[in-house]
Amino acid sequence: MEKKTMMIAVGVVAVILIAAVAGVLLMNDGGSGAPQKTTIKQKGSDTMLELASAWAEEFGDEEDNYTVEVSGGGSGTGITALIAKQVDVAQASRAMKSSEVDQALAAGVNPVEFKVAIDGIAIITHQSNTVAQLTTEQLRGLFNGTITNWNQVGGPDRNVALYGRQSTSGTYAYFQEHVLKNGAYAPGMNQMTGNAAIVQAVQLNDGAIGYVGIGYVTGATGIDILNVQKDSSSPAYSPLNESAVLQNKYDLARYLYLYTDGNPQGAIKMWIEWVLTEDKGQAVAADIGFYALPWYDIEEGMAKLGEVDTQDVAQKGSDTMLELCSIWAEEFHDSRSWINVEISGGGSGTGITALIAKQVDVAQASRAMKSSELAQAQAAGLNPVEFKVAVDGIAIITHQSNTVGNLTIAQLRGIYNGTITNWDQVGGPDRAIALYGRQSTSGTYAYFQEHVLLNGAYSAGMNQMTGNAAIVQAVQLNEGGIGYVGIGYVESATGIDILDIRKDAASPAYSPLDKEAVLSGQYNIARYLYLYTADVPEGAVWQWLNWILDANKGQKVAEEIGFYALPSDVLEQQRAKLF
Repeated sequence: MEKKTMMIAVGVVAVILIAAVAGVLLMNDGGSGAPQKTTIKQKGSDTMLELASAWAEEFGDEEDNYTVEVSGGGSGTGITALIAKQVDVAQASRAMKSSEVDQALAAGVNPVEFKVAIDGIAIITHQSNTVAQLTTEQLRGLFNGTITNWNQVGGPDRNVALYGRQSTSGTYAYFQEHVLKNGAYAPGMNQMTGNAAIVQAVQLNDGAIGYVGIGYVTGATGIDILNVQKDSSSPAYSPLNESAVLQNKYDLARYLYLYTDGNPQGAIKMWIEWVLTEDKGQAVAADIGFYALPWYDIEEGMAKLGEVDTQDVAQKGSDTMLELCSIWAEEFHDSRSWINVEISGGGSGTGITALIAKQVDVAQASRAMKSSELAQAQAAGLNPVEFKVAVDGIAIITHQSNTVGNLTIAQLRGIYNGTITNWDQVGGPDRAIALYGRQSTSGTYAYFQEHVLLNGAYSAGMNQMTGNAAIVQAVQLNEGGIGYVGIGYVESATGIDILDIRKDAASPAYSPLDKEAVLSGQYNIARYLYLYTADVPEGAVWQWLNWILDANKGQKVAEEIGFYALPSDVLEQQRAKLF
């Protein structure tokens, strides 16, 4: 009896399971026998519409259970739809504005940005126009309406007809920010709802000029694609020059983006990962006429998807650079969370020695490597690469009560070699001089000895301190004190005076706080700050150097800390070492 009852119970359970499975199948396919597809909704940039549609088609072919519905309307429209939770993904040809991020957060949406391709905005004219290149300033004049005839920029006597995008377009916003410097477009500009419409309008009007995504013009006829110069003294580059676009030499290069609400999971993660994959979405981008992302941007996106392992970079050296590099490391980690940069001091020589011994990945130095150090590195099988990363004006500081306001290099030499021992010898009070400088492993010690003491000996009475902050503190407490420190350590310090320096008695005096004087070399104790790698950097070290040598990232931080960013020509030379 018990056995029969058990068999009946098993049978009932089996019937229930079969019915449940059948019910799931019916819900998924409406009884057709095929599983229902998961749909991802995406909306936004018209510049990206053709690209995103091609991506969606290829993705759907590879993933039978997923489909991506793509629509346009402009970057702003897509971002608004994401904030309103009407779509899963927004496509944008510009970065989200801070106001849009604030709106999203207020709505409970946490936007995550993915760079997905690169575009060089093409400036196009009718094929009959003889103008072959324009500066960014000339472009500004054309699109703000101050240049109205082509003969004003070396072309034919012909009125200019302007074609641009509608105001919800990311290209409209990008062009307004980067070319018009946030000024107004000319009232007479024809606002078109897509790139193809601009191309067609320019083909039909011999006075026309327009701006479009590069993917829309590579095969177009009846138009010319102009070269663009950053200014009249700069080389001209074409948006068809991939190297110029990827290295940001072409002035209208930009990223294209996808935005999600939070770090994507499930189907949306699969979609973004497919787009970022080199032989999948990135290959399609190149086929469509845009540019595939370089490896480092792909790595950034994959890291946001949790697909990249943690990496460490060890760096050691200059104490002058210690605060700067520590803040760089913190800011860098905020944008590259999978890379940890560990910074330590000890002096430039100590850092270079550690690099040669292969104990660190990077050495920070406030002086250039010596020929003897370079020889040691090469003997150890290394091929050191030097990167200038910022500019420092070494500040000469005294106690605030000291009446001396400036010194010549010769007077400074006399003070630090011990031939001048009282402040009254240089026009100051009758007070013994107390010397403060750096320890012998310091790059600042070596630089000062070479450029001020002309490789002579320091006074035996100089107090050798192990850091800039220690020198500042010592001078604050000693009325006869004088010290030399990196400018980043004294700009906001109290209790001290920063002296002006003259090359000789007949020369004007300059302050290390005078940026123009420092960058031009008029301030006589200015120097570059350096990072050294064991060879051409790769991987995490490359990411670190690339971030530092970005004008809007590491260079901006250097300015905020109190040092000086590299001049644009020097910055371009240093960045070229990475490519």
